[in-house]
Amino acid sequence: MKTPLMLGSVLALACATSACSGGDDDAEQGETVLELLTWWSQDSELAAIDAVIAVNQSKHPNVDIRVLKAKSQAAMTSDVRRGLADGTPPSAFQANLGGNALQWADSAQSLNTRANAWLGDFQESILERVTYDGDLIAVPLALTRQNNAYYNLKLLNELGLDVPEGREEFEAWLTALGELGYTHPLCLGDQYNWVSTHALFEDIVPAYIGAEHSQAFWTGKLSADDPLFAEALDYAATLNQYWNPDFGQLDFVPGLERLMEERDPAEQCLMTPMGDWGGAILAGNYAVDEDFAQRAWPGAEGLFVLAGDAFVTTRGVKNERAALDFFDTLASEDGQVAFNAKKGSVPARTLSEARRSEFSALTRANMADLSSGTALPAFKVLGSSAFPWDDLGKLAHDFLLVGDKQPVIDFIADNYDKLGT
Repeated sequence: MKTPLMLGSVLALACATSACSGGDDDAEQGETVLELLTWWSQDSELAAIDAVIAVNQSKHPNVDIRVLKAKSQAAMTSDVRRGLADGTPPSAFQANLGGNALQWADSAQSLNTRANAWLGDFQESILERVTYDGDLIAVPLALTRQNNAYYNLKLLNELGLDVPEGREEFEAWLTALGELGYTHPLCLGDQYNWVSTHALFEDIVPAYIGAEHSQAFWTGKLSADDPLFAEALDYAATLNQYWNPDFGQLDFVPGLERLMEERDPAEQCLMTPMGDWGGAILAGNYAVDEDFAQRAWPGAEGLFVLAGDAFVTTRGVKNERAALDFFDTLASEDGQVAFNAKKGSVPARTLSEARRSEFSALTRANMADLSSGTALPAFKVLGSSAFPWDDLGKLAHDFLLVGDKQPVIDFIADNYDKLGT
C-alpha cells in the first residue's frame, strides 16, 4: 500500500520536470505561478508534460507551471480533496476519461465557454466521457490504447516462430513454445495489482467476448454471472500456467522490461501485455520491429480498447485566467502533438495528416487501428468511480495465481449496481 501525500509538503510533492523553477521570487518578479498535479512517474510521461508546458510557455511566457508529482493515483485524489477543502486546489490535475474524471463534476470548472474555439476538433464520443449535465469539465489530452501486446521479435525470429494472430493461433503458439522448453513465455509485473486487471479485463476478456458484450457488461446492463463473461474467465485461467511465477514481486516496468531480458528457456519471456505506454518505454532501449514488435492482443485485432488522459481545473482556483489559457493549450493541436509524441499515445483531438507524420511508427500504427477498427472504452472508462476498482484489482491478481473465477464473479455481483451510478 502506498502512503497518501500531503499537498504542499516539501517531502511529499516534488517538482517533476524542468518546468519547475525557483521559489516565490519568480512570482514577485511578475510571473504567474500555476501548479499541475499528476501521479505519473515514468520518464516518457514526465517528458510529455514538459513538452506541453513548453508549448504553453511559448504562448504565455510569464506563466510558470510547476509540476507536483504524487506517489500514486489514490494519493493524488486525496491531495485534491484536501486542497478543495482547504481552498487551495491545484490549478490543474490529472484524471482518466470516464468515471475517474466525472467524480469531480461537483467542483470542476465548466469549460463550455472556453471550449467554443476547439470543441469541433474532438469526437463527441470522447467529449461524453468528460461531460456532466451538459458541462465539459476536463480537456481530453490523450487516448491510450490498452490492448497492445509486445513480443521479443528477435528471439522469435531465431526460433522460427511468427507473432500469433487470433485465439486459436495464440494457443498453438504457446504449445509450440512449450515443446521448445519455453514454458513461461508470458510475463508481467503486478506488485500493485493494476496490471492483472489490465491483462484480464482489457486484453483477454474483451478479446473473447467482443466490444458490444464488454460495453453492456461494464455499464451494468447484464449481470455479474453473465455466462459469456464466466466463459471468458475460464479461458483466461487456461493461460495462468504461462505467466512468470514471480509477477507479484515486480512493478510494471521491470515486468515489461523482462520481455527483453535473456534467460534460460523455462524463464524466458516472449510476450507481455501493456498499453501503448509500454511501447514508448521499450523503444527507449530497443529497436521497433527489430528487437521487439507491437501488436493487438491475439483475438482482439479488430478492437481498439481505449482509456484516456485528461486534465481538470476547479472553480475558484488562483490565477484562473492563466489556468484556463493553459487548458486552451492542452486542447490545441500544438499542445496535443507535443504531449502525445513524447508519451506514445494518440491525441484526443483530430489531426491533419501532416501532423500525424510527427509521431513514431508505434503510435501511427495505433492511429491506423483506431481509424479502421472498433473503439471500445476500457472497463474503468465505462464503469462508475463508485465501483471499488482497487479491491477488484486484488481479486484479479489472485485469479492469475490460482484461476478461481468465483471470487471475482461474487465480488462483481455484490457491487454490480454501482457500475451505472
